Amino acid sequence: MRIVKSQSIHKSFLFIIVCAAILVWMTSGFSEVLYLDDFEDGKIDGKYEFKNHEGDWVEKGGVISQTHESPGDHTYLVLDGGFPEPHTGLVMIRVDDWGDGDLARCGLGFRLDPGDASGYAFLIHHFLNNMEFLNDHLAWKQNDTEPPFGEIELGKWYWMKAEISKSGFTGKIWEDGKNEPKDWLLESKLDFGNVRPESGQVGLNGGSSRGAPALTIVSFDNWAICETADECTPDEVLVVEATGKLPTVWGALKARY
Repeated sequence: MRIVKSQSIHKSFLFIIVCAAILVWMTSGFSEVLYLDDFEDGKIDGKYEFKNHEGDWVEKGGVISQTHESPGDHTYLVLDGGFPEPHTGLVMIRVDDWGDGDLARCGLGFRLDPGDASGYAFLIHHFLNNMEFLNDHLAWKQNDTEPPFGEIELGKWYWMKAEISKSGFTGKIWEDGKNEPKDWLLESKLDFGNVRPESGQVGLNGGSSRGAPALTIVSFDNWAICETADECTPDEVLVVEATGKLPTVWGALKARY
């Protein structure tokens, strides 16, 4: 009887050790990715809100698209994740149709206002060869910069990445399948317009056009929010997607919904 009991204790101890090792591996490998949506289930998640104008958002074929040609300024898909700063957003973006104009724009939003989703944005703006920072309805940074590859092509996938913190805002864009640039394309303090308070709300900017000539039809895929910019990479995000493991850090946040 003592031998059986000893073996049982030994097995229980081994089981605890194995579980602890798995937990440590999962935490160390995936804790930096706070949130990920690959848009593969064909239905828009109920946790998303649509502000300031709703637009026409469609999730189909593994992507989510804003398809309204003149949705109004501005049109956001918003996630209230309560994300602490600093945090980084990463997304695949494809411009499906475009007409040059000030209200032609799309990209990533941060510190979005809980009321109307005004906030800081890293955008393709006015022309397909121009990236810029915006503090919605307050000020442009006026840091118009051409992407490192030149002009964005319709129907082609790119990665957009931006980080926000108390010290500033940064952003970069590169072609899918190419190496991520080492340096940020744009860097700025939060000194354009009034400094917005932290909100933990992030979003996908689907356009602002009220009509021709400005036009934005845009699709997104593999949207992730991460703790650090270094860990917010396509490889890291796609590994999380492939394993199907939601990160432990996001687990507590997700319980709110």
